[in-house]
Amino acid sequence: MKKVFLGAAVSMLVIFTACNKEEGITPEVDYMDPDMSVTVESIVTTEASVDDVMEAADYEVDLFSGSADTYTSMATEVSGEGLKSEGLRNRYKYRYRWQKCPLITIESAEGGFPKTITLDYGESTELENGRIIKGIVQIVLSDSPRVDGATRTVTFQDFSIDEVGISGTNVKTFNGDNQTERIVNISRDMVFAFSDGTTLERIAEKKRTWTAGLDTPFDHSDDVMEITGYTNCEDSDENTYSREITKALVKRGDCRFIVSGEVTLSKNGAVFATIDYGNGECDRLATMTTSEGTKEMEIGKRKREKKQEQNNS
Repeated sequence: MKKVFLGAAVSMLVIFTACNKEEGITPEVDYMDPDMSVTVESIVTTEASVDDVMEAADYEVDLFSGSADTYTSMATEVSGEGLKSEGLRNRYKYRYRWQKCPLITIESAEGGFPKTITLDYGESTELENGRIIKGIVQIVLSDSPRVDGATRTVTFQDFSIDEVGISGTNVKTFNGDNQTERIVNISRDMVFAFSDGTTLERIAEKKRTWTAGLDTPFDHSDDVMEITGYTNCEDSDENTYSREITKALVKRGDCRFIVSGEVTLSKNGAVFATIDYGNGECDRLATMTTSEGTKEMEIGKRKREKKQEQNNS
């Protein structure tokens, strides 16, 4: 799959710069019907499903490694069997159902860094909001998040959220002092696998800004994150397209879903759809706009239909 994006000797950074410069997405243009084997609604609902689970995965990573306060506290309380400390169970009891948190191990090099945090969710860990998480996340921190330029390399192993498999690696680079606003630049090469056997690869450059809740690392209700960026996509049916966050996506700690923002989807620079996540309401509804007009959709209800099947129906 990577041949579509990377070529023989071209770096990902060059590709993203070229795509943005060449395509110059203009959402105001008329929506086109792209040359793909599946319907536009199939692409749109898949993208919304992936955004949904990926933001949940990113939030899990941030909870346990996003600040020195969290992993320093864990290092003093985590046992070899996971969250056995009463203090840690109390801190996360409103996030995990039955207070069953992931099993956590922390390994540090002499001097403290690099530091490796492993989160093992086992065969099933249920969040209070109903999500089911399985598998392992490994997080390698090069330095404290308070250090400008510090990185977190995140790898997913046999990992899934709500039956969507997630594999690949993120490299997250901290910018600034992360005291009042945490800014993280993300380079991402991920593959998402669905129950119908299809897969979607995304190669992305994103920026994730944590704008509220930094001073209360164990109170997740006041967390607010904004996400921007650009992504190249290819699915297992060899459909290729690009996506750009044209209005920052907003994720809150007290809501399972993205609550606002807009994503524009295009092929060869021509827009074929937008996804509007609303005005801040905590619900699973979004609207899609295509050449056929605007309709409401439910995040997580993914449709997969070949154009030939649609024409025959």
